[in-house]
Amino acid sequence: MPSTGPELNVLNVVLAAVPIAILIVTMLVSALKWSAPKAGAVAWLAAAGLALLVFGADEQVLAIGSSKGLSLSLFVLTIIWTSVMLYNVIERINGITVIGRTITGLVRDPLAQALVVGWAFSGLIQGVAGFGLPIAVVAPFMVMIGFRPATAVAITLVGHAWAVTFGSLGSSYYTIQLVSGLDERALGVQMAAMFALPTILTGFAVAHLQGGFASVRRGALAIVVMGAAMSLGLWITAFLGAFQVASVVGGLIGCVAGWWIFRLPIFGLRGENDGDDPPEAEPAAKAEGIGFHTAFLPYYLLFGLSLLSQLPPVREFGANLYFGLDYPPTETGLGFAVEGQDGYAKIKLLNHPAPLIVASLLIAYVVYRIRGHWKGGILRPAARKTYEQVISNSVGVATMVMMALVMTDTGMTALLGSAIAKGTGTLFPIFSPYIGVLGAFMTGSNTNSNAMFGALQVETAAALGIGLVTIAATQSIGGSLGSSVAMSKVMAGTAVVGLGGREREVLMKTIPYCLILVLVAGVQAWVIINLLGGA
Repeated sequence: MPSTGPELNVLNVVLAAVPIAILIVTMLVSALKWSAPKAGAVAWLAAAGLALLVFGADEQVLAIGSSKGLSLSLFVLTIIWTSVMLYNVIERINGITVIGRTITGLVRDPLAQALVVGWAFSGLIQGVAGFGLPIAVVAPFMVMIGFRPATAVAITLVGHAWAVTFGSLGSSYYTIQLVSGLDERALGVQMAAMFALPTILTGFAVAHLQGGFASVRRGALAIVVMGAAMSLGLWITAFLGAFQVASVVGGLIGCVAGWWIFRLPIFGLRGENDGDDPPEAEPAAKAEGIGFHTAFLPYYLLFGLSLLSQLPPVREFGANLYFGLDYPPTETGLGFAVEGQDGYAKIKLLNHPAPLIVASLLIAYVVYRIRGHWKGGILRPAARKTYEQVISNSVGVATMVMMALVMTDTGMTALLGSAIAKGTGTLFPIFSPYIGVLGAFMTGSNTNSNAMFGALQVETAAALGIGLVTIAATQSIGGSLGSSVAMSKVMAGTAVVGLGGREREVLMKTIPYCLILVLVAGVQAWVIINLLGGA
């Protein structure tokens, strides 16, 4: 916890919470129903005013914090823009129709589709690419196979949350390990083990979103088997030290297990047309003139390029190929200091998802041209539709992240974290994951949440004399589960399924599951520390 900065007292804590309260109230209270851009703009203005009047910021601190917010927004928004454009291009060549019908042919029962596609497959994509890509990719697929748009987005948000910490090829995990200074293996192995219960419970949450308690009862056995297989794959991969592909392995195992499980009568999820009948997608593919693998080609390329980008020679070659701004150190009038940063929120040309998505689309374009699938009038309409889908959300993301960075650089965020930690005492492990949720909600990223609060959590655990590894793991688990309510991801999902401006509808579906899952994670941490003597 910082030794300088805003004084920890009730008035300061209440004032520091005002921007977040504005954001929550204006977006969730039905009588208001503000759009994300409007809510974000007002919350940013509130944060800026409080920073200047109460928390010792001057114009330079405020300008640098806001600029950092725009830089971080650009990091996120380029992924949203390119992923939505990729989807719209594939849709223009009728590829989305073929993909949706093919997936329906593989698992035709709606509950099985929700679990395989919305839970396991979204985790697989999170493992490879992350940064909101699972939402932008999977939610439209689920709409295509018959799910209502808001339900499709909610299922994907909750369903991919188990894979976030070890997703994006380990970015969140490596962040918490670096800021905490804990042993890499000890942290990774225990964190993977602690993810087993949340992973299985996200499956039950997906089932409940799909069909209420009837689906929970009907799918209970399949969920436990799939979840156990996914969790075991995650843990074994972490035990072997391959943290960067743990979610990839877990998601792949989940997909394969699901496709086999739901063909066995014992699970009761085969669907009325399952069995040895040929998939319905094959006639559809012929009718559209394009096969599943051709339609899915850009995503195959994206997975392959993402894996290739993580090879040491590629990472080394591309280390200095990036776009990012340098920021000087700042200090408020209350003594809260922030170190200078070079290349903040780097968009690495060989590693960032947006360039990889563009490269995948360019390669696919060549293949589609050769095979005669690329007709005139595809690119411009796709670009126009992309603009219409993302413009409002882009403003919302930018203003919210600007708010978050102003709060971070003026000590308001650290003050809130300290207040939560100090106010909970021996119950701190139960509340610890909610700090992770706070960071993910504000920034849209578990990686950023770990960077903001990881050291704070470990310092608090040390002061309380409780398990450092357990609390560090719990912080990241909370941030991972908090991805289901992260505003940037919610807005990405609503944009790509045509629900722009209806973020509240999705949040009202995901918030209850997030709060329950995070509570379970907190109780699990308390049990490990107080009853099992966890480190």
